[in-house]
Amino acid sequence: MNEKFYSLKKEKQDRMINGAMQIFAQYGYRHSSTDEMVRVSGVSKGLWFHYFENKPGLYSFITSYGLKYAMLELSMRSVRQGTDYFELRYEVEECKMRMLDKYPYLPLFLGSVMREEDEDVEELIREPRQKYAEQLSSLMMQADYGALRAKEDYLLLIDMVDYTIEALLTDAYRSRSFSPERYLMEVRKHLDAMKKLL
Repeated sequence: MNEKFYSLKKEKQDRMINGAMQIFAQYGYRHSSTDEMVRVSGVSKGLWFHYFENKPGLYSFITSYGLKYAMLELSMRSVRQGTDYFELRYEVEECKMRMLDKYPYLPLFLGSVMREEDEDVEELIREPRQKYAEQLSSLMMQADYGALRAKEDYLLLIDMVDYTIEALLTDAYRSRSFSPERYLMEVRKHLDAMKKLL
């Protein structure tokens, strides 16, 4: 817990969190620059290092904060046991889009954190990353996979959907104007196509 950081006004906290999330999401830990975070957040570099000792400490804090926020958002939705897998996966993406109001880069940051392999931070983020993965897994275990013919289909399907959605999200962020509605339309279209194929 970073008590000094939480003594800041909420507006400044959110500017710093959003600036860090944006840069870490776009470039990953290794290639992220605090100078870029300063530029996008409008908060001085001295202030960053007043509240965070170093880049690994900042990344660890932002990761824990972002994953806790995402888990809270996911936990507030009720899921009917036996919901169709494709529908449930779509609802997870809808939930991510609701996070945009407060943290515009959080959905992209979540994917970046789950792929992060840098040795400097791997140990620091292991626990929050594992908790987030377990919550998502627990949520998706409530889905109905009955339409799939074999366990191999189930495991392959999850990989296909994850890779597809990650690519759609990355493309959406790269476009000139990110549109949650357009993104969700693309997710729906791709999930529907996969469901028909299966």
